[in-house]
Amino acid sequence: MSALIAIEFTKIVRRRLNQIVLAVFCGLLVVVYVLLWLASDVVIEVGAAPDVATRLRSTLYLQETVPFAMLMLYSFGFVSGVVVIGSNVGSEYGWNTIRMLIAAEPRRERVLLAKLVTLWVVVVLALLLGLAVMLTTSALITLAAGQFNLSFVDAAYVRDSTYSFLRLLVATAPYFALAALLGVVGKSATAGIAISFGVAFLEGIVGSLMSLAGGWLAEIPPYMLDTNADTLGLANGGQIGAMFGNSSAIGQAFNRPSLWHAAIVLACWAAAFMVASFWAFRRQDLEYQG
Repeated sequence: MSALIAIEFTKIVRRRLNQIVLAVFCGLLVVVYVLLWLASDVVIEVGAAPDVATRLRSTLYLQETVPFAMLMLYSFGFVSGVVVIGSNVGSEYGWNTIRMLIAAEPRRERVLLAKLVTLWVVVVLALLLGLAVMLTTSALITLAAGQFNLSFVDAAYVRDSTYSFLRLLVATAPYFALAALLGVVGKSATAGIAISFGVAFLEGIVGSLMSLAGGWLAEIPPYMLDTNADTLGLANGGQIGAMFGNSSAIGQAFNRPSLWHAAIVLACWAAAFMVASFWAFRRQDLEYQG
């Protein structure tokens, strides 16, 4: 098993697509901070309410940036994770490398397990790297503004930040598991990436319409992916997350489930997608793909 994991880690780290996705992911996070910092100057110049500029800038300062950073990781990390997982699982079929792996390891479920474990570790490390990049950018902005101070860092701060990161992992886990499942079933990177994005986009719209419709239809969204994932993602965003969640009529139309409810439902979906992936992979006919 360790040899399979080492092989998968080497392939994932050296693959050019994964390197590009990581570079774009980190670059976009820095760009968001820089653009918001420049936008705060514009807000002040146009004579907007002082509290608006103050709130915008405070989210960029190190003391209050963790909730905003988690919200950005939820958005950009979701997209990057789906691309990486869907492409790395599905491309094995297009390249026909899956046939060689199965020939080397007859217990084919071990091949998929090694790939998924390695991908999950790499994605978590990439999210931690993204968080480090945003905290570093925030520290530089805070230092430039003359507001640098680490007195707020205590046990409660570290604990709350850790809980936020764990909620981020739970919120994105079912979508990553879905990308892996679709990559296996569809035998292509396109299926793993495109259909996962389609499900995420359409399910959010359908779930919102169900909530607006009321009646028994409104009871379904709390057990779907989008409502629960957004509950955890927006909870990590603190006041900024609450502002995003209530920024539209649809966002105000229904009550979101509790954090524990959302975490349990998402964990069940992630487990179901993983079990389905192994079941489909075990029964799959791995014919040559021309």
